[in-house]
This record gives sequence, C-alpha cells and structure tokens, in this order.
Amino acid sequence: MTCCRASLTPLAQYAKTVRDQLATDEQPPMHFPMYTVPLGTLLEMTKIEPHEVLKATGALVEFDRKMGKAAFISHQWVSPGHPDPEAKQMRVLQNALSDLMSNSRSIPPDMVTEINHPNLKPLPAARLLSEPLFCWYDYFAIPQREEKPKRTQLDAINSIPAYVDEVSFFFALVPVLENPLKTNLISPLTWQGRGWCRLERTVRELSADPSWIMVKSTGDLCLVTDALASSRAGSGPVGEGEFTVQADCLTLGPVLLMVLKRKLLRLLAVRDFSGYRALLNQQTEMLKGLGCEPIQLLPDFDGFEQDLSDQWDSSRPSFLVMKFFHQNGFSRISESDSSGWLPIHYAALNGDPSLVRDLLELRADPKQCTRKAHADLGFEAGTPPVSIACLFKNNEVVRLLLQARASFFSDNPFHKPLNSAAAVNNAEAVGLLCNAGCSAVQRNALGHSVIETAASFGTGLEAMEALIRHARAAEETFDPTPALHLAAVAWGSSEVVTRLVAMRGDVNAQTADEPAKRTWIMRALYTLKVWQHKFHKVTPLSKFLYHAKGGTPLTMALVTGNYEFAAALIAAGARLDLRNSRGFSAADLIPKQSAPEFLAEALEGRLLACQRVSLLARDWVQVPV
Repeated sequence: MTCCRASLTPLAQYAKTVRDQLATDEQPPMHFPMYTVPLGTLLEMTKIEPHEVLKATGALVEFDRKMGKAAFISHQWVSPGHPDPEAKQMRVLQNALSDLMSNSRSIPPDMVTEINHPNLKPLPAARLLSEPLFCWYDYFAIPQREEKPKRTQLDAINSIPAYVDEVSFFFALVPVLENPLKTNLISPLTWQGRGWCRLERTVRELSADPSWIMVKSTGDLCLVTDALASSRAGSGPVGEGEFTVQADCLTLGPVLLMVLKRKLLRLLAVRDFSGYRALLNQQTEMLKGLGCEPIQLLPDFDGFEQDLSDQWDSSRPSFLVMKFFHQNGFSRISESDSSGWLPIHYAALNGDPSLVRDLLELRADPKQCTRKAHADLGFEAGTPPVSIACLFKNNEVVRLLLQARASFFSDNPFHKPLNSAAAVNNAEAVGLLCNAGCSAVQRNALGHSVIETAASFGTGLEAMEALIRHARAAEETFDPTPALHLAAVAWGSSEVVTRLVAMRGDVNAQTADEPAKRTWIMRALYTLKVWQHKFHKVTPLSKFLYHAKGGTPLTMALVTGNYEFAAALIAAGARLDLRNSRGFSAADLIPKQSAPEFLAEALEGRLLACQRVSLLARDWVQVPV
C-alpha cells in the first residue's frame, strides 16, 4: 500500500489537496517593504550609510519584480554598531561584481557541488546582469535609528522569507576581515556560525531555488547547490548559532516554521514524497534551540491504524510507530521509497530513540543500508542507519543501533559511520563507535583517514581529539601532516593548524604524489579534471587537482581560498618559496588570488598580521547583527 498504488495512504490522499492550499497562499507575507539599492548605486558607495540616510537621499527603491531582478546579501557585521565601518567588506562585493560585468565570466560550482553534480553548468554573468539588479542589504533595508525599533525590526524579520522569495540571487559575503581595532575577525567559518546568517541561508535553501553564491574575495566566487557542500563548514541549527542577544533566537522560530510548512507543502504538491520525508524528519534538528514543536501536516489517523495493525499478528505496532507511518506515508517495515530509504533510515534521521526502539522490536533491520542515493540529503547508496544518526548527532539512536548489532563496517564509499561522526565534530558518537571496535584510522574511498576528515570540517576539535586518543590506545599510528593538507583544501580552521603542528605536523611538507590519486575513484577524477584545466576549462576542483602534486598545505589553502588557514600556516612557519610540480609557489599564488591584505603583507616579509589573524581566529569575538 505505497503512495503509488490504487489504495492510497493518507499522505498520498492529503497530497491531492495541497495544490489548493498553496494557491490560496502563494507568496509569503511581507510585513515591511522590501527596500533595495540599485546595483549602480551600490557600486558607487564609498561608505555604508544606514536606512534612514539612504531613504532621505532617495537612494532606496521598493523592489517589484517588474523592475528587474533582486539579490539578497547575507553577511556578518564587522563591528558592534556598524556592519562595515571602513567599507572593506562591501568593497570585496563591489570589485567582484565589477569584475563579472567587465569580464563576462561565469561563477563555477564549488568543489563539493562539482564532484556530486559533474554536469552542473557555471552561472553565467550574463544571467546575473541580464536585467537591472537591485540589492537587499540589512543595514540599508531595515530602519536602524528608531526610538522604538523593535516592532519595525520584528516586521522585517518576519518578512525575510518574502524577501528571499523575491530575489533571484543570494550572496554570502564572507571575506576574512579584521575590525578597525584589530580585535575581532570574521570569516566564512564565523558567518556559518552566526544565528542570523544561518536563518538567512536556511530560508534560501528551503525556497524554490536553493542555490547561493559564496564570495570569499574579489576573484573567488563559487556557486553552492549541493546538500553536502552547504551543510559543512561549521553550519548547524539556527537556534544553536551565535547571537549577541541570545533571546533574539526565540523570535526566529515562527519564521522558520512558516518556511518549513511552505516547503513541505511544495514537496507534496509535486508528489516528492522522499523529499518530504527527508525534511519532515529533519525538523527536530533544524528547530533545536528555538522552542518550537515540529510541524505535522496530516490530521489524525482516521482508520489508518487498523490498516497497519492487520499486518502484524504477534507484535502490535506502538502508537509512536503508527503515527510515524501515518505522517510519512509508509505502510510496511520493509517498504522503500523512490530514494531507496526504508522507515528505519528516516527514523534514524528523526532521532527519536523510542521510535527506533519500537521499529527494532518490529524486526526492522539495523544493518539495512539505503538502496539508492538521496539527493535531498547528500547520502549515497549503501548508507547504514547508524551513519545517518551519527551525521545528525542523534547519539541515543547510535547507541541503540549498536546495541542491536548494527554494523559499522560499511561498503559505503564516503558515509561510513565513523566518517559521518568525524565530519560534524560528533565526539560522543566517535567514542561509541571506537569502543564498539571501529578503527580510529580507517579510510574512505578517497583515501582520507577519519582523523583527516575530522580536521577538515569547520571549527571544533573534540572529535579529532577523541579519535587521536582512541588511535593511541589501540596503538594505531597516525601522521598529522596529511591532515594539514586535507584541512587546507576543505574547511580547516586556525585551531586545527595549531593542534596538528603541536603533534609535529610539517607545515612545509610537499606531497610526494597527487593526494587525489590514492584510490581508483580519485585517479579517474584527477585525470579528467587536470585535462580540463589544461584546456582552459578552469573550475575550483580542476585548479586544486592541477596544483596538487608537490603542493604544501599553504599552496593548497591559497588555491582553494582558505585564507584563515593560510594565515595560521604562515604564523606557524610555512615557507612561501616552495614550488609545486607546476612550478608555482605560495609567493606566486598570493597576487593571483585577490588575497586579503594580511597575506599580501606576508609576501613582503611582514608576518605580524598573519600572526594576529591566526590568534583572533582561535577566539573570535561575538559581534551584533
């Protein structure tokens, strides 16, 4: 009795009514006007003025789609009281857009997106600039100087889904910058950690067009559309992000609930039941810290309970299982949907240990791997339930599955359980898996050890430290230097450099061979992308692979735009003169990368700025939005 059969589940029946619901509420409500500035005005700005000043001078425009296209600019404030006192952050965006206009170049997909979607085309500048462009930026768009701004600001906050729904493009403006007093640092990692920025990005990813553009420097723009690419780099639930006023996060729950409901309805309207289940069961994770209960669209059981109960003579399913099956449109324990996922997989995603326990009592298989790739979640085929629970930090479920003899020896090329735990700094799950017999130095299909994986994803060292402890206890050897290379390419932080160097990691080690050629998968990818690069089809992935052989962690960090990591390496003694097999050194690459000022100073032999950036990155100061 699946969603496609004549006898429809209540979910499939409900999906038939959804189009009418969406038609009556087509657009999210806009409680405050969408004030924007035309692109030409933005490009001419030399200082960042507040809403009131721009409105008085006539620089603001209320956007309407008939006027052209709009872009939403998400960013972290550089200083308390002002988002960009020296206009350095805005200058990066101005120069990047001017460069796109003058050179008509395209914005390529980021490396993870390119690997998972090899046929995805770059975003042409012509599409970005084919119509007049209007930019939404919080300091311009929301009143800043009202005596009682709370009402207006709340109206604007509640309008964020409407603003995002109106725009054609979403920019994350994330250059590495110090504040004027040199006491605070912002970066891609700190942007990912801010609660407000997480809200803006989440709203975009739940809209009709989930893609967004990351701007790290004038010449370093990339298109992010992949679930894995978007979920890395220290990202997480909105309510667990950093807020200057922690109580602010409680005002965001209703906003996110509205966005979630609309997205769930849209998925049902097009009968994307696997996408619906993926989002429905992520709600507990997404709503953490917001004081909200997950949305349940379907009404009560209405007889569906008897249909399910008839299948089990000896073991009557619990109310929790009945409710789960009802809301998810399942009718059998062994039923898989169009994405090859069974109820046990969505239950592991959901994170309710009581639900998982009840499913196991009904003989759900804890070793059952997914049968297909799930595009909405970024999991490939062959993913076991324990990997899903590890990635979403549902550690009570991890414990239950291991007690039920779930296997942690997976043929899955990337999402082995321990790799999944390491990728999200889930130290508790690392301990559970290693205590159950998992090797702390196992490798994935790309040839990367799990410790290298832990070093490469955002901030936080807890999972890496746990792996190191377990590796030493098991007398397993671990070389920290390859972790420096991988972390440079991914999202390693300054604190990762400090820790690996303390373990005698060599910041000047050059790869003996291409690290991307450790396995047959990467050998094939390497050959293809290097040939593309040689014939002028340059992408972030082809650029990295072209420069990989003989590269140091510093050259790899520069090639991939990980400027915070590069500063930390220089502060730790990385040399700028070592050349890779293509004849390029860090000193050659810095001028080509539109790199931040602190790296340009290092090129001149002045290292103080890199040392300061490295220190600030390890203890960045919270600033208001």
